[in-house]
This record gives sequence, structure tokens and C-alpha cells, in this order.
Amino acid sequence: MNNRKQWISTKIRLGWMFLAAGVVVAAAGIVIGVEYSHLPYNFRIITGLGILLIGVGIGYLVRYKSAQKDEQSARRISVEERDERTVAIRSRAGNRAFLVETGLVYIGLMWVSFAANGSLPPLEGDTLWFFLAAAMLIPFAIYIGSILVDQKNT
Repeated sequence: MNNRKQWISTKIRLGWMFLAAGVVVAAAGIVIGVEYSHLPYNFRIITGLGILLIGVGIGYLVRYKSAQKDEQSARRISVEERDERTVAIRSRAGNRAFLVETGLVYIGLMWVSFAANGSLPPLEGDTLWFFLAAAMLIPFAIYIGSILVDQKNT
């Protein structure tokens, strides 16, 4: 078995692990939500994490199962993911996204500090939810946008 086939087999195993973990976590979220519905907590976050893991696992399986069957596809995926240029572009995009995330967290911390002395309204309810959603989605958009722009420019 050559290095490429072993690498693809490892990725497929990782996909199955993500899928299995996602099913377990999603099932646990559903069971906990039903069993402890009287508690004031929203257990759907556990189910959501399970669904996310299931999606990641399916993504791995779809991408690498096709590469396992076709040698040319395996070679293309292997070269594409191990290419120094691609790795550098992803690293640079990740750095940009990290800086944006750091700035958003800093803004959130400052907001909470100013809200503590009454200068700003407190982050709670919908305001907190929208801030956290923005803190998650904006860096992701920066990451994807940076990858696209850097690939076009190089």
C-alpha cells in the first residue's frame, strides 16, 4: 500500500469517526433534552453539535471515498491538500480570521465591561445571541473570502 492510499484510508477512518461521534452526540442531545426538559437549559446545542459532526463526517467520506476508487482523483486530492501554496494560503487566511475573531472578542469584553457600569446596555437575550452569531460567522466569512482572494491573486 503506497503512502497516498494509506493517507486516504486514514481520512476515511477519520470521516467514520466524525460520523459515529456525531450520531452519539446528537442522540445524547435528544435523550438529554427529553429526559431533562424540566430544567431551564436549552439542550439543543448538544444536538446541534452532533449534527455538525455528522456533516463533517459525511463531507470526509464523500470526498475521500471517491478518491479511494479512482487513482487519478486520489493523486489530485493528495497533491491539492499537500501543496505548499495551498497550505500557505490557508495559513494566511486562518491568521486573518483569528485577528478578526480576537477583535470581536475584545469588543465583546469591552461591551460587558462598559455594561457593568451602566454605560452600555447589557449583552443579554437576542443582543447576546446576535453578537455571538456574528463572532462566529464573520471570521468564517473572512477565512473563506481570504482563501478565494489569495487563490485568485497567486
